[in-house]
Amino acid sequence: MAINNVGYYASFSNYSDLLGDKPIIYVYAKSQEYAEQKLSLIKGFCKAKNINISKVYMDIGCNNKLDYKINLKKLLNENNNNNILIFNAKILARSLFDLLELSNLCYKNNLKFFDITSDNFFPNEIMYNLAKMNFKGSDEKMQNKIDILFVEPNKLPVKKTIDDTLDNMQKLVGGHIEYTYLPNCEDVSIICNEEGKILGLPFNRDIGHDVIAGNFIIVGLDETGDKDISLTKEQIDKYTKYFGKESIEKTNKKITEMENSLDDYYM
Repeated sequence: MAINNVGYYASFSNYSDLLGDKPIIYVYAKSQEYAEQKLSLIKGFCKAKNINISKVYMDIGCNNKLDYKINLKKLLNENNNNNILIFNAKILARSLFDLLELSNLCYKNNLKFFDITSDNFFPNEIMYNLAKMNFKGSDEKMQNKIDILFVEPNKLPVKKTIDDTLDNMQKLVGGHIEYTYLPNCEDVSIICNEEGKILGLPFNRDIGHDVIAGNFIIVGLDETGDKDISLTKEQIDKYTKYFGKESIEKTNKKITEMENSLDDYYM
C-alpha cells in the first residue's frame, strides 16, 4: 500500500526548537503495513531534522473513532507538555464531537499534534477556544449510520443499518471487538468478538486463516483503509453470497473434522 509523496521539509528552519525536547510519535492505520510506512516517514522526518523521539504510540486495525483508539487515549492521559508527531491530522477524529473531545484533552495536558504533511499544529487556537468552552453535545445525534452485514452462526448474512458507535458494535458481537481480514478482499473488514473462542462461543465461519467464533460484522473500508464505511449494494450482494449456505456447510465440515481429530488424539 503506497503513501503519496509529500513535501514536508519546507517551512521551519529549526524544528528542534519548534517541537521541543523529545516529542512523541503517534501512528494510526488499519493495517500493519500501512502503519509501518507512516512510522518510517515520521522517523525519516525526525532524522532529517535531528529530532530525538521519546515514545511511540500506535493504534492498528481499529475503527477511526476516538473511542476505539486505546493507545491514543493512553498517550493523552500519560503525557503532558509535549508535542506529538503525526502523519496527516485527518486521522485524529471522524466527527465534530470527537474533534472537540480530543481538543479538550489536549488543552488539559498542554499537548499538541504536529502534522508533518502540512507543517501545522493541531489543535489550532480556534479548536482550543471551542474546547475551553466545555462543549457539550449528543454524540448519538452526530453519529453516521452505516450499512453492514451481520453474520450469526449457521444463519445467512443479514443487512443492517446501524449507528457507527463502539457500543453498537460490541452489542452485535457480544463483547470486546477485534478487527480481522478476509484474504484477497481489501475492500472490507470483519469485526468479531476478540474473546470468542475463550468464551466458548459457537463457531461461525471459516475465513481461511481462522475460524471465527460468535457473531461478526462486515463493514466497508475507505480508500486509505483507515475508516469504516457503508457497504455498497455490490458488496452486500458479494459477501451475502460469500458467507451463504456453501460457507456454512464448509465451516461445519471443518469443525467436525477438527473435533474428530481431537477425539482420535485423546483415545
